[in-house]
Amino acid sequence: MASDSSNPVSVQIARGSYQFKVETSKTKNLGIGEFINTPKFSAGNHNWLIKYFPQGSDAENEGTYISLSLQLLTRSMSVTAEYELGLLNKYGRPTAESWVRSIDTFHKNRSWKYSRFMKRSDFESDYIRDDYFIVACSVTVRNEPYAVLKSCFIGVFPNNLATELHQLLERQKGTDVTFELEGENISAHRLILASRSAVFRAELFGPMVELNCKCIKIEDMKPLVFRAMLHFIYTDFLPDIEDLVSGGTSDMNMSSTILYQHLLVAADRYALNGLKALCEERLGRTISIDTVVSSLAVAEQHNCDYLKEECLEFILKPKNFVIVVLTKEYASLGNSCPSLLDELRRKVESAKHRK
Repeated sequence: MASDSSNPVSVQIARGSYQFKVETSKTKNLGIGEFINTPKFSAGNHNWLIKYFPQGSDAENEGTYISLSLQLLTRSMSVTAEYELGLLNKYGRPTAESWVRSIDTFHKNRSWKYSRFMKRSDFESDYIRDDYFIVACSVTVRNEPYAVLKSCFIGVFPNNLATELHQLLERQKGTDVTFELEGENISAHRLILASRSAVFRAELFGPMVELNCKCIKIEDMKPLVFRAMLHFIYTDFLPDIEDLVSGGTSDMNMSSTILYQHLLVAADRYALNGLKALCEERLGRTISIDTVVSSLAVAEQHNCDYLKEECLEFILKPKNFVIVVLTKEYASLGNSCPSLLDELRRKVESAKHRK
């Protein structure tokens, strides 16, 4: 489909599904109930489009939610379709909170609207990057009658799988492997770990593994970091880091930022890309004079491009640069990451020439 430069929405096709890139700066003046359309697209010999309401579709929500709707354009008595509709986060991934699945019957100009699709505050912090966001949709038209879902849950789906798996971990029922970290034993379930991490799969079920081994010693990781990683493995969500830190043992007297750094390292070690991306995003939000150098070093050592760019941008601000370069942490970069100092010098020189 052609893209119109005057239209704030452009279209991309991927994996047989439709993805639409929406420029947020061109929609900021729309009020409650006002919307923009995506370009029309085809599925099952029918035409469709998505409407995006940046201030929400209903006045009663007072602009605190964004709304999305899927609309059938083709003239037809009725069309029953199975569809998925949602947003991709800053890292190009769908999340449970931003995705709906349903089977509904559509009529000419009859749309299925989600007026409280997502709180605007969550949308703006987690889904917009560089003045755009991505809305994605796939539609499968049913040629035979199907039961129509009268409602569809957004976010936590009715099966509560994450909650039930977390309870399984908390209650320690059926655990069959124990990890020892700094003298503390933490138990888990082999199959769950192996299903989520290729590294755990190799460690727990590889050809050289003794399956009767009940305890595995892990070096260079704090027990609290391992527990936080297990929480993500079982639930696909980060635990409440503030609660973890405040409830930690004496050896975990650290800030939430440092814990996120440790957790990012653990995620990289066990090939948990989703957890790594979440930690990277959290660290990118909370950069400060005290943490920017350590976060930059972690980003460089573990290939986190987004976090690295955020840290470099923070350091290169003149009011920050004169403070950061005098810290002991900055001086230590020469030993741990000498290439970073060279890159910083080049960026400083480039900034000077642009003035």
